Amino acid sequence: MVEKAVLKLVDRMENENIIEKANREYYEYALITMTEHMAAVASMLMIGMFFHQFVSTIIFIIFFLSLRKRTGGYHADKFWQCYLLTVATYIGVIHVAFVLMEKLFMMYGVLVWSLLAIEIIGTVNHPNMAMDSSELQETKKAARLLALIEFGVIAASTVLEINRLYVCYMSIAMILCSALMCLAKILKQEVKV
Repeated sequence: MVEKAVLKLVDRMENENIIEKANREYYEYALITMTEHMAAVASMLMIGMFFHQFVSTIIFIIFFLSLRKRTGGYHADKFWQCYLLTVATYIGVIHVAFVLMEKLFMMYGVLVWSLLAIEIIGTVNHPNMAMDSSELQETKKAARLLALIEFGVIAASTVLEINRLYVCYMSIAMILCSALMCLAKILKQEVKV
């Protein structure tokens, strides 16, 4: 459905000479990706509002998407699969956050393992990304640095006794990024350079 609407828009842009035919595929890919991304984020925000976790959801989205953009990881084959997995995963995140608030020691243990995985792996070069070796090295550096920064924010938030639930959402974002990277490696969803 999203793809059909975008294809019609690109057709119109091409017919009205807004874009050149040579750039058509680029616009199709970019607009489909942006639309799908916005649908997933909007759904997460609505789920957050439904569960009275809007601020926590924003914190999760910031931590997760900024790191996920750099680490890569598992990708579903079709948008509807990705969308359903995103919705189901985020509902799971909300429930797990409340459990982890009572088991902080366990959460911090998994968080440290997740940080180590990100520091070791850096980035999973998914076929959709298809980075060359220099792009991959730069992205790995950025992922490792961002993971350390996010871990530092989590540590500082804990020391400063920021809302424990917010700390859980920050931590789950890092843990999920690490898990998706490892899953992509296990499923061999990676381009070797």
